[in-house]
Amino acid sequence: MLLVGAACSDDSSGDVATTSTQVLPTIAPDATTLTGDTFAPQTTFMPDCVQMPTAADLSAIVGVVLDQGQVTATGTCEFLGLNDQSRSLTLSLFTDPGDQSSFNDLQASLGLSRPFDDPELPGAQVGAGEVLYLTANNAVYVVQPLVNDTTPTEQLPLAAAVLKAWLTL
Repeated sequence: MLLVGAACSDDSSGDVATTSTQVLPTIAPDATTLTGDTFAPQTTFMPDCVQMPTAADLSAIVGVVLDQGQVTATGTCEFLGLNDQSRSLTLSLFTDPGDQSSFNDLQASLGLSRPFDDPELPGAQVGAGEVLYLTANNAVYVVQPLVNDTTPTEQLPLAAAVLKAWLTL
């Protein structure tokens, strides 16, 4: 970012106005914490999807061949169908307390979550849009499969299978 300012005087000496140029650092819009000389965002940062199960493992679970995951948002990876990109599996892993709070606040604002009845996933909830989520290991895990022509509710068993596999990593 380049900031240019001009200074003018009201004297009548006929001098030309002087211009000063100052270069200021660029700060990301979501930067909130000063760390040394730089701003660092407070968020669950992931440069890639290595914290998620592999595309091969996920494909075996959901029954659709998935491409490698792409980071699409804070702590979130989307795995699209390799042969049919209208099929997708979205996984989120929120490790930052602020992101966890934001996710939980969002779910609460969209309506009451309901318990997911699976003894292997104690505390799992079904939230808005039929996402399956669980707080474990100081993180919030979120799974949403849209990998076949059934409803999102009917795909919750696939979400549970993915979540069980993911928690064992």
